[in-house]
Amino acid sequence: MDQDEKIADALSRLVRWAIRVVPKQMSMTAMSTLSTLSSGPLRISELADREGAAQPGMTALVNRLETSGHVRRAPDPSDGRATLVHLTTQGQRDLDARRAARTAALRTEIERLPAEHRAALAGALEAIDYLTAGVDKPND
Repeated sequence: MDQDEKIADALSRLVRWAIRVVPKQMSMTAMSTLSTLSSGPLRISELADREGAAQPGMTALVNRLETSGHVRRAPDPSDGRATLVHLTTQGQRDLDARRAARTAALRTEIERLPAEHRAALAGALEAIDYLTAGVDKPND
């Protein structure tokens, strides 16, 4: 395994750990969908494509998220036959709370690390920022 593969594997394990460390009030698919919608409203077909889901499955998920108050549907102003799925204030609050809980859990673990490991992680911040640029930016 070369160094780039080792780094990718380590980052993948970190992501899995970060996902698992916070108690789940909703599925990762639902949270990912809310995260995608935080960049702006989308049609269900676009949402399904971005989330790697089948359209019928995404429709069912959006129905559940709408019932729970996390999303709302509204007419697409560019096509009266279509609807857009919007993140609601409640959906954004729950998404923000989940992200804050994950950040807090990560911080707790980071604070337990020896100083040299914390320094190594701090040294990787620029690379992490570069890799994740655009993750939370609005859709183009």
